[in-house]
Amino acid sequence: MTISPPPEGRTALEPVDPPPSRLDAPFRWLATHPQIVDGVLFGGIALLLVLGSLPLVPSMSVDGWLIWSIPMFIAGAFLRTRTGWAVLAIALLAIVHFVLGMVLVLGDVMIFYALYCATVHGRGRVPTLALIGGFVGALMQSVALAFVLGNGEVWYLQIIASIVVFMFGCALVLATWATGRYQRVRVDQLRMAREAAAQAVREREQRTRLAVADERARIAREMHDVVAHSLSVIIAQADGGRFVASQDPTKATDVLETIGSTGRRALADMRSLLGVLRSDEAQDLGPQPGLASLDELVAQVRAAGLAVELTQEGEVSDLPGPMGLTLYRVVQEALTNVMKHAGPGASARVSLRRDDSLLSLDVEDDGQGVDPQSDGLGHGLTGMRERVNMFRGTLHTGPLPAGGYRVSVRIPLNGRTR
Repeated sequence: MTISPPPEGRTALEPVDPPPSRLDAPFRWLATHPQIVDGVLFGGIALLLVLGSLPLVPSMSVDGWLIWSIPMFIAGAFLRTRTGWAVLAIALLAIVHFVLGMVLVLGDVMIFYALYCATVHGRGRVPTLALIGGFVGALMQSVALAFVLGNGEVWYLQIIASIVVFMFGCALVLATWATGRYQRVRVDQLRMAREAAAQAVREREQRTRLAVADERARIAREMHDVVAHSLSVIIAQADGGRFVASQDPTKATDVLETIGSTGRRALADMRSLLGVLRSDEAQDLGPQPGLASLDELVAQVRAAGLAVELTQEGEVSDLPGPMGLTLYRVVQEALTNVMKHAGPGASARVSLRRDDSLLSLDVEDDGQGVDPQSDGLGHGLTGMRERVNMFRGTLHTGPLPAGGYRVSVRIPLNGRTR
């Protein structure tokens, strides 16, 4: 598997946003800085009202609507950032000035903006309470109008006017609420789209990391199998070569040739495995070994001094290449362990059987079983189990009752096991 590096300056799988145009830049800034925008807008209105009322201060004739309007506009500066508290402040100011006899003031225009902001930005019960407050305000205004028009003679006009004002106020409230609700749904959709996109990126990055980890584990298993087997053969040949050289120096040449060919084969396998890690140039990885290479593997182990018998039942030439590589590596690792741990004079038997539903592999030896000098912390058995698990197979290892050791693999074919 080859993983291409991400472009320079970006992380892997990072979404690429189109560059914003110059016309969009001011709107982006306005949308991302609500505190500054509202502060300048409503703070500026409040400041203008204060400056306009300064000439009236010496005569003590400042109108009451200024006293209530200025704090309502100031509270409007926090409607998008401190929505709940700002809506509550505007509602309380509106109720107080109404109770004190000032039915309408300029700052009452903030009531509709407060309802809009509560619907768009409010959390919890703030949108619902703001909507109820809007209806209550419409009712209060209709009642106040009835008292203003009341003269005791045309009472039915009072009722009609109150109903009309109430319905008009409710229509404004509903229109404001609907506009805010639409905006809130749109904002929520954009937020969920961003979160979904970010989650998709995280999942793809995680899958990439898992793929890289799996590939590294696969290469580590291959390296372990190649190096451990080749070194075991070389060590066995070297140990036997000392005895052969002392008895018949002419035969020592054959031992050295076996050592050299084994080392060259191991070096070629290592280059093939490490080639997948290089992306700067093309690599000739060469063919991977499979079940067709079992005879060569057994012959190599026999040349190292271990008596091995190979039996095969059933046709295995049509098996997938990865499955054949897995079985080859299992046999290679098992025979390597026999040479390392079975003791002198041990022999091994490799049995491969295939029927319609099951592929069976057994590697047995008649050695000493478990090596008492081994700490059991090697990676060979773990690598074999990981390989077999990729094909939903099972691996069983352990000493035999009559002595020796067995490695048993069962891989189901056509999804059935037995």
